[in-house]
Amino acid sequence: MSNFENFLIEFEEYLEKKFWNFKKYEIDSSFLYDIEEKAVVLIEKKEEFSKEHIICRELLNLKNEKDYNYSDIKIKPFCSNYIKEWVTFYPFKGEITEELKSIDQRQPDLKLLERYENWEGYRVVIAGIQLEDNREKGYALVKFSYTGSVVELREIAKHLLNSFIDFTIENLSVDVEKEKIIEITNVYDFMINKTMAKILNERYIKKYSIDRLRKIKEIPDLKGFWTSVYLKNKKEIPYDLFKNLENEKMDNVGTIYDIYTENMKARMPKIEDFDKEYYYVSVVYADDLDSYDFYNYISDDKTVKVGDKVLVNRSGEDVVALVKEAKYYLGSDVPYPISRTKTIIKKIESDEELEKYGYTPEDFVDYEIYNEDEFEYYYIVTTLCDKQEIAEKISKTLMQKKLVAGSQIYKVKSDYWWKGKIETKEEFKLEFRTRLDKVNEIVEVIKSIHDYQVPAISKTEIICLTEEMEKWIDESVE
Repeated sequence: MSNFENFLIEFEEYLEKKFWNFKKYEIDSSFLYDIEEKAVVLIEKKEEFSKEHIICRELLNLKNEKDYNYSDIKIKPFCSNYIKEWVTFYPFKGEITEELKSIDQRQPDLKLLERYENWEGYRVVIAGIQLEDNREKGYALVKFSYTGSVVELREIAKHLLNSFIDFTIENLSVDVEKEKIIEITNVYDFMINKTMAKILNERYIKKYSIDRLRKIKEIPDLKGFWTSVYLKNKKEIPYDLFKNLENEKMDNVGTIYDIYTENMKARMPKIEDFDKEYYYVSVVYADDLDSYDFYNYISDDKTVKVGDKVLVNRSGEDVVALVKEAKYYLGSDVPYPISRTKTIIKKIESDEELEKYGYTPEDFVDYEIYNEDEFEYYYIVTTLCDKQEIAEKISKTLMQKKLVAGSQIYKVKSDYWWKGKIETKEEFKLEFRTRLDKVNEIVEVIKSIHDYQVPAISKTEIICLTEEMEKWIDESVE
C-alpha cells in the first residue's frame, strides 16, 4: 500500500473521530472531502524528484475564526504529523481559487461558490481611534487577530502620530488629505481616513519640525473604541466600517471613550515643554524588597535621593518604598509617560515617622543598594548665563546656602544652535565644586534664578582629588 493510500485511511479515521459527518468524492485522481458542509479539503498526489508528494488543500473552511466560541475545523495539525512523508498543507485564505471554481463546475451539487457567497467572512477585531477638530471627526483603525482585552488602546494610540510622520516622509508626492484611506505599517498597521490625515496634518505636520514631533508620545484628546467586522480577505480594508463611522452609524461599535483621563490630560507636557526636566525616582516597595521590579514616580521634592524611604500610592493604597535611583529626565526622554506617573507623596524624614507606618530602620538593613552618596563622589557643576548680575546672584546664593565649596566665573564666547539657527554671544561660565549629594539642590537653585528658557547645566565627576581638597569640600558644604 502506498504512502498516499495510507494517508487517506488515517485521514478518514481522524475525520470520523473529530467530526459529525463528512462526504468523500473522487475527482480525477484526487479526493475531495466535504466536512460538516463547512470545510472542503482537496487531497492529491504528485510525483516530484522521484518522491511521492501529497498535497492537502483547504478550498473552503467557513468555521475558521468566524465565531470565537465555536471550535475551528483544524486539519493542519493532523497533516503536520506527516511532514516526514512530504505532505504539504495549504490553508484556506478566504480567496476563491481556480481549483474551487473548477470543482464547482464539475460537482454543482456541492454548491461551493454559493456557500462562499453566503459566508460572512472571518471575524476581525478592530481597534478604533477618533480625533475631532472643528467639528470634523477623523478615524484610524487597526485590525487584530485577538480580542480587545489583550492590548490597551493607549498602547496603540501612542504610535499613531509617528506612524503618520513616517508615511508623510516616505510619500512626499502623496496629498494625504485627498487619499480616501491611508495604510501605514509600523508597530501597528493603521488605516487612516482623509479626515484623520487632515487633522494630523494641520495640527502637527504643518506647525512643527519633525525632530520636535518625534518627541510626542501622546495626543490628549484622542477617543477610542472596539468593534469587529467580518472580512473574507484579512488584508481587506473595512471601507464599510469607515463609511458607517463617518455617517455616525454606530450599531456595531462599542462605547467611545476618552483614551486619557482628565488627570492624565492635565499632566501631559505641551510640545514646548519637551525640554523641561522632571525629577524621577525609582523605588522598590518595602513589603517586597526581594523583588527585582522597581517602579517610577515623579518627585516634587528634589532633595529625595537614593536610599531614602518615601510614601507612595500603589493601587489606591499609601505604602512605604525605598528609593533605588533618582535622576532628572527631559520631558521627551522620561522612563514612563508623565501623564501616567504618580507623584511621591512625601519623604519619610525620621525613624519615628517610619515606625508609624509599621517599619523600622532594621527592616532595610540587609537590602543591598548602590548608593553613590556612600562613596562621597565630588563634582564640578557648570552653567552659563549672559548677564553678570545673574551669574553673581547664582554664585552668591549657592555659597550662602553652603551647597558649594567654591565658585569661579569666566567670560567666554559661545556658539550654539537655538530655534533652527546658530547663535553667537558673550556669556559668563560658572563652575562650582561640590559633593554629589548637593547636586540636585544646586540645579534647583540655578533654575530658580536663571533667566534662560533652557539653562545649560552639567556635572562632571572629579576623578583625581587630593585628600586635602576632599576635606575642604566636605567641611565647606552642609
